[in-house]
Amino acid sequence: MLRVTTNSTIYTYQKNLLKSTNQLYSAMSAMMSGRNFDSYSANPAAATRAFKIHSSLNATNAQYSNNTTVLNKFSTAWDVADDMIDKLVSDLAQAPALKGLSDTNLSTLNTQGDVIYSGAEAIIQSLNGKYDDNYLFNGADTQNPPFALEQDGDRTYVTYRGVRIDDPATLDQPYTDENGDNVLKDDGVTPMTNREMLEQWSDEHLYVDIGIGFEVDGQGNVIPSTAFDSAISGTDFIGGYGVDADGDPTNIVSIMVRLSEVFRGYNQETGEWSSAGNKEDAERLMGKLTKAQEALSSQHTQLDTQSQFLKTNQSQLESTFTSLNAELNSIENIDQVEAILTLVSAQTSYNAALQVGANVVPQSLMDYLN
Repeated sequence: MLRVTTNSTIYTYQKNLLKSTNQLYSAMSAMMSGRNFDSYSANPAAATRAFKIHSSLNATNAQYSNNTTVLNKFSTAWDVADDMIDKLVSDLAQAPALKGLSDTNLSTLNTQGDVIYSGAEAIIQSLNGKYDDNYLFNGADTQNPPFALEQDGDRTYVTYRGVRIDDPATLDQPYTDENGDNVLKDDGVTPMTNREMLEQWSDEHLYVDIGIGFEVDGQGNVIPSTAFDSAISGTDFIGGYGVDADGDPTNIVSIMVRLSEVFRGYNQETGEWSSAGNKEDAERLMGKLTKAQEALSSQHTQLDTQSQFLKTNQSQLESTFTSLNAELNSIENIDQVEAILTLVSAQTSYNAALQVGANVVPQSLMDYLN
């Protein structure tokens, strides 16, 4: 025969009452906090997964911010290029050049040259444009204006970071920085030339993590396929540096400057041309201006392609962030309906435990006397 003692009954009751109390407390805490767990020890597996998702959300948010900044930069550069093609080059270069090349407009040739030169100045100002306090067309150097027009006697040269990009006489001379010092090659002895510096600047990169698997190699260099290169080389954008086989510059701004010099050098009173060139030179430059404009249009298209990629990537990052956030909510936050049902169940169990205690737990002598 099994004998149940009073102490055993009380112990069992207290144990069950404590269990019901804890369940009720947990259900009430979940309802008030809205969270499935409040500490790592409460649910180690869920907490670990939540930590990883928080890290991914932070990374995705940073990548989205980077993508937005680069997208706005490239969109601004696209707008600059659009204005250069549709307005500055067409209205302030091609139109006055065509007028000047007509024999009936020789009397206005100097004026057309002034118009073309003002167009070159306007393009230089556009190329020195900024987005968010950063220069757009200066490669990896976003803190200094890239372009300028440098006067040397009767000639005007286009400079990029202080180096003339259209003067063959200086391209192969040693490069000197703003302090007047030579920049040496890897051998530590031979100075870099202006041409080599221009080539080096043209190959600059400004990699940004936009969520395409950012990685670095063993030497700490960014793997190009895992990041977006946000650098825009100014010299590449306008057609390069140096001169062609005819001795004419290859970039569109310098071509406009040379064409303006030819037009402004024409003597309207004597009908003579200056050492800057004659009508034949102007016609040759006009043909190269058209080709340079086509090259600029190609850069314009490339900017549009890159902007479209950034827009697509931005949408992908938004989708990733939404998915991660939904998963995090499912891990950390309670289901309101389920939580209410759990609380009602816990409250019922607790009330039942109290009722059992009132009926089952033996009364003391004083309770009996009362």
